[in-house]
Amino acid sequence: MEPAGELLKRIEAEKKRRFGSDKKTQPLDEDQIPFTIPGNWQWTQLAQIGVINPRNDAEDSTDASFIPMPLIFAEYGRASQHEVRTWSEIKKGFTHFADGDVGLAKITPCFENGKSTVFSKLTGGLGAGTTELHIVRPILVLPDYILLYLKTHYFIETGIPKMTGTAGQKRVPKDYFSFSPFPLPPLAEQYRIVAKVDELMALCDEIETKITTNTTTSRELLEATLQEAVH
Repeated sequence: MEPAGELLKRIEAEKKRRFGSDKKTQPLDEDQIPFTIPGNWQWTQLAQIGVINPRNDAEDSTDASFIPMPLIFAEYGRASQHEVRTWSEIKKGFTHFADGDVGLAKITPCFENGKSTVFSKLTGGLGAGTTELHIVRPILVLPDYILLYLKTHYFIETGIPKMTGTAGQKRVPKDYFSFSPFPLPPLAEQYRIVAKVDELMALCDEIETKITTNTTTSRELLEATLQEAVH
């Protein structure tokens, strides 16, 4: 299995090939490292493994997806929805994203509630939407793994004290999103983690369905018993 350190070298090389020299990172101090990770993992930053808040380039007549905040959901595994607009309508004044990008809601209470998503199946492969998003376009990193980390209790609870602004309009700073320590596993491990979470989430859904079915059955039995007693 390729260790994350080697993966990070490939990411940096690919990033340089696509975008030239990139200095949009900050050094990580030992004091910033929050917990111990396996030896073949690597501490990094989203700004190091992707492009923050990228911009799209498309013809004005291109059909694209428009996504306001209400069409982004907090539940893991629930895909965002979209409306179809021409690119000329939405290219200015909105946040840009494309298939495979990861978006994080930065405003309260959406951030605290865990609103974040991997954009997929966008019309034309690209879109724009609410300005209350931070976006990362990953390079050689699994978007669903990034999404899992953004939804962790640790990432959200650590970010809440860093929010700035007035009550009801507080936002997570771009620097917290871009430069916070990010635990990067080898690529194969990223796939394994995401697959395991998907498996567990499916099991939770199955259990929830059984509980709902049992509750409904119990209620119907109680109602039938009461009806029989009355009559």
